[in-house]
Amino acid sequence: MALVLRVVSAGLGILFVVAGVADVVRRTPWGFVGVIGGALILLGVVIELRRERRERRVQRLRD
Repeated sequence: MALVLRVVSAGLGILFVVAGVADVVRRTPWGFVGVIGGALILLGVVIELRRERRERRVQRLRD
């Protein structure tokens, strides 16, 4: 289930970034909001993946 949520979050982040860039090209002010929102979603996914990887590494070293 966690993998599905990450994939959906990453997909939405990419979608927001692409839609935001398209709006920026059309010179609408909402494009920047989309780009920033998409970037924050992707950043959150990356941070969560790094945290999980670090936790697994620590757990492996303890064993």
